[in-house]
Amino acid sequence: MNEQAYRAASEHAVYLDRSSAGCVEITGRDRLVLINRLSTNAVLNLAPGTGQITVLTTNIGRIIDLITVLAIDDDTIWVITSANRGAQLTTYFGRNKFYGDQFKVRDLTESVHQMRVYGSQATAMLEQLTNQNLEQVGLWQHISAEIDGCPVRLARIRPMRGTGWAIFADLAAADALCEAFDDANGALLDRPTYHTLRVEAGYPALNELNEEFIPLEANLWDAVSFNKGCYIGQEIIARMDSRGRLAKKLQGLRLSGAVEVPASLTKNNQDAGTLTSVVWSPALNQFIGLGYVRTGHELGSELTVGEQQAIVVELPFITQTEPTTVE
Repeated sequence: MNEQAYRAASEHAVYLDRSSAGCVEITGRDRLVLINRLSTNAVLNLAPGTGQITVLTTNIGRIIDLITVLAIDDDTIWVITSANRGAQLTTYFGRNKFYGDQFKVRDLTESVHQMRVYGSQATAMLEQLTNQNLEQVGLWQHISAEIDGCPVRLARIRPMRGTGWAIFADLAAADALCEAFDDANGALLDRPTYHTLRVEAGYPALNELNEEFIPLEANLWDAVSFNKGCYIGQEIIARMDSRGRLAKKLQGLRLSGAVEVPASLTKNNQDAGTLTSVVWSPALNQFIGLGYVRTGHELGSELTVGEQQAIVVELPFITQTEPTTVE
């Protein structure tokens, strides 16, 4: 982990290359109808400049991918996928075209450069670079701007250390954007440090978002609508919600020492779940992790993982709310 980048996230801003994330363009009359019937959230009424997270699920409610839908204009949406899923989901969307549907799907992953910007002063830094007021841009909303003469799209995303932004630009702008962030004292965020910040924020990664789990178990309640029409996997998800009890849930765990993941969690030699992520947190001065814990084990429960002890705690480990004022 890079201590300088870790400190910069709290004190200023950090940036990360995320071009491995997929970007799928869908155009045509039924572009939102398609996503609405394949995923968990209500997206039919997205207007240009707005967006939403939603989960593609199997017919038994298991996670295929957590995606972000951005309404670009009156005829176009972008679907932002997890890493290396662009081509796979382009095929998936095309395969789910019904008779009479009007939409076209195109994989833009190789032509769109993606970055993420986080930190307590990230919004202020981007305002300086774009000469725009970004405070009024709400979660999942997005605007067009320029950075150092390069056209970009800025979308507000879940925060880490105060703020979160996704940056989309032409591939040719990649070096210019990095230089602009460096000149504004932004720090390059390496992958190990990113994962430390992610776990502290309680956000699941790919190994926690797959077909072993349903969205509610992954704490993705804000990506699920219980009032929309039918979608693939709805029956299972609605049933688990109505019963008010999940078999397992993604929880935080304070650890007595380092553990290789994945690792089994136990209580009195009985299965208690699976530890899925572990990092060292400088802010908390201990190893922490994420894991799917069986719901019988409440907050404060002491579990065993390998030779170490694990205490179940509430997420997030560190509050990620953006400050109301910028110093």
